[in-house]
Amino acid sequence: MRAFPEQLLSRMRDSEGPDFPGVPTMPGQPAIIGRLNSGVYMSEAIPAFTQGDIEETRNPYDVALLDNLQPDQDGNERRLFYSVARIEDLTQPAQEEDIRYTRNGNWSVNAEGYLVTPDGYYVLDNQNQAIRLNNDPLTGVNVGQDLKINQAGELLYRDSVSKDYQVLTNHQRLGLSVVTDPQKLVREGTNIFRYEGDAEVKAIDIAEAEDQAALAAGEYDTPTVAGRYGTQQGWRERSNVDPAQTMTSMMSVLRAYEANQRVITTIDGTLDKAANEIGRVNG
Repeated sequence: MRAFPEQLLSRMRDSEGPDFPGVPTMPGQPAIIGRLNSGVYMSEAIPAFTQGDIEETRNPYDVALLDNLQPDQDGNERRLFYSVARIEDLTQPAQEEDIRYTRNGNWSVNAEGYLVTPDGYYVLDNQNQAIRLNNDPLTGVNVGQDLKINQAGELLYRDSVSKDYQVLTNHQRLGLSVVTDPQKLVREGTNIFRYEGDAEVKAIDIAEAEDQAALAAGEYDTPTVAGRYGTQQGWRERSNVDPAQTMTSMMSVLRAYEANQRVITTIDGTLDKAANEIGRVNG
């Protein structure tokens, strides 16, 4: 939120003003009335990536992120995201510059058997490959509704013979990325973001390994990544907006707007009288 410029109100050609002993009154000088704040406007919307509530959907293609990552050693906020991308050659990994990030785990399977977001982005695995669940020419596996994603984000399917769950051969894990300073994310579309910060976006495997190494070296005592994240299949994350706080803030803004509106109406009425009544000549 930003404020419009303040207006300084004064009575023009008015000799009334502060009376200082020994200082002559200067007729015709404006007498200061005060300042008028003309309100605020929204210049930009900054998203908050704090963990929202999750709700059960029982849809195997809905996956909620559980994110309790702690700041890094420099105090920078860190958040967990899914990696997604638009890919032309699906046989190759997504290029770094094409990768985008989202917390929206409401997915579906397209006609080619790939896991996609509502915006049409391919969901990536930990090798930045588009995840194919059905009609895979390399494995011949059709996962369908038998997809299982555990808390670590590993991709499993039920074997048709043994009926046991096995890890997908080509896609072992969801592409989970740790973004440092998520306020450097730029929105593209509804829930898709592009990172323009200076810090490196790290895969969860790398971030977790670095966390374990720092713990072993005695740099800190409590894990900041390990054990502080997870995925919940059949659930999705809801909005993290606090309705009560939002309503309170909106009412405060409304009251300020109404106060400014009354001031402007009063000034307009005063000017109307000055122009149409005080200056009228009876004849």
